[in-house]
Amino acid sequence: MPLTGYPSLCGERQPIIVSRDRGQSREHRAQNPGGRRVSHYQIDGVVIRDSALHCDFLLMNDEKADAYLIELKGSDIEHALEQLEATARRLQSELRGYTVKYRLVHSRAKTQAIHSNAIKKFCRAHAKKGEFLHQEGRLTKII
Repeated sequence: MPLTGYPSLCGERQPIIVSRDRGQSREHRAQNPGGRRVSHYQIDGVVIRDSALHCDFLLMNDEKADAYLIELKGSDIEHALEQLEATARRLQSELRGYTVKYRLVHSRAKTQAIHSNAIKKFCRAHAKKGEFLHQEGRLTKII
């Protein structure tokens, strides 16, 4: 179910949904080959306007009841994980009935950051197949 009171950034059955910050090359690209009902929201500055931790985008596949929290980040991966979890907690009631999945697109991440205890802990907490994915630069997946 779309977020009430906020405009979707994509068409209802859009085949490709791109999440990208202005002026940045990092992007999350969701492919919707089945033409399922989707909605896409900018969380940062639109849905959540305060200074609390939050991620950049939310993509909802209404027919599969999957909600993708998307963070586009430079090198601070641990902070990105905190932003994803904080958004999931904050939007818990709006995402009731959806399986929450986490997507992180980062750049300039050091090897030790990618293999840190924080990311290992996050991966264990979200160990179901496809629940957490991260990639440098660009992440493209079928939703």
